[in-house]
Amino acid sequence: MILLATAAPVLAHEDHTHEDEAHAEEHAHDEAHAHDEEHAEDDHAHGDDAHLAEAGGLRLVHAWSRATDGDETLIFVEIENSGDNTRSLIGGGSPHAAAAEVVGFRLVDGTPTYEPLPEVPIAPGTEMSLAPEGLALRLTGLDAALEEGDGLPVTFAFNDGLEIRATAQIEASNATRHSHAGHMH
Repeated sequence: MILLATAAPVLAHEDHTHEDEAHAEEHAHDEAHAHDEEHAEDDHAHGDDAHLAEAGGLRLVHAWSRATDGDETLIFVEIENSGDNTRSLIGGGSPHAAAAEVVGFRLVDGTPTYEPLPEVPIAPGTEMSLAPEGLALRLTGLDAALEEGDGLPVTFAFNDGLEIRATAQIEASNATRHSHAGHMH
């Protein structure tokens, strides 16, 4: 990986000190942001970088799933839309699953189930959480067991053709939320 940095001019005038510090902080943030985006598209978890993926005004944070030796799993994630347009989550996939679909939790005669949804809109300036007993991306036809601590490459697909790749952290089989283990905020 190569990060290119542009040098800011050094100003000797004392009135510009705070402005220069702000520019340096902004530049450092831009470099870190570029670093996060590069690794968000990587198919393997890399510590702090694996919990964030961004593209097209959408930000996906803390993708996770539960450990399982079955052939399906639910993927959970927080999606923030900072763009100007409504985006709809329509599906996704993984190189380790045969199929994927957006699903919603529902009780049917007292039995919990997840039923397929056509799409889930995310308005500009809003957040949507895929979480247990709510919305999720269901992967079916898994080709291997998911072990706690592993990372699973997942693609989230949106109605306008945008696809965002992320790495879902595999939590305990009984987890109810992302553990934040292995990275700081």
